[in-house]
Amino acid sequence: MHWYGLFLALGVVIGWWWLEKASLRLSWHPQVVNLVIVTVLGGIIGARLLFVILKFPDFVGQWPDIFNITTGGLSIHGSLLGGSGALWWYCRRYKLPIWSIIDQMAPGVVLGQMIGRWGNFFNQEAFGGPTNLPWKMYIDAAHRPLGWEATSFFHPTFLYEIIGLSILLGGLLYWRQRQPKVGTLVLIYLSGYALLRFFIEFYRIDSDYWGSFTVAQWGSLVIMVGAIIGLILRYRR
Repeated sequence: MHWYGLFLALGVVIGWWWLEKASLRLSWHPQVVNLVIVTVLGGIIGARLLFVILKFPDFVGQWPDIFNITTGGLSIHGSLLGGSGALWWYCRRYKLPIWSIIDQMAPGVVLGQMIGRWGNFFNQEAFGGPTNLPWKMYIDAAHRPLGWEATSFFHPTFLYEIIGLSILLGGLLYWRQRQPKVGTLVLIYLSGYALLRFFIEFYRIDSDYWGSFTVAQWGSLVIMVGAIIGLILRYRR
């Protein structure tokens, strides 16, 4: 968790820097610090809350562990929900243009995710199944999952996500230059990341399943469909 926390914090700082630059000439720029703090706090709470809900049997009788995030246990989908909810509340409270704000945030969020994922590399977590491909990732014995103790090399799914996020970032920057309708960038981000995460989950071996798909895949499908519908409605107006 220490490495992951370090890279997560670095990702937040980079995202903060991006938003500062992107909103420099916008009316709500003085609110950037508060916006980042509220969004990050909401994201952390949402990430932990969804993880606890999905892993609830593990916490029965161990209630203090619910608040212990030093050993890991954060959900990216919960983070998106919690951060978005907190941001929506803050913008409503202070009458700020939420769609404009989250559009400006989207590239910074992608940058933050790309940096944060390197924490998975140093923590040796969130990797995929066994592989002998040239870009395989060595996992030491202490971090190998049950049933794979004799296997040394696994898919570096964190790296797959970083590559996918870099492509997504390029797409967002391209569309940003074209001055699209308000809300377009964040909806492209949500649909693009959901699609990326859906396919990466096929390589993961530590995910919980609901039927044929993992919990993360179901969440990604919901986000992707919702974002695509949002894009269609936005461009029909």
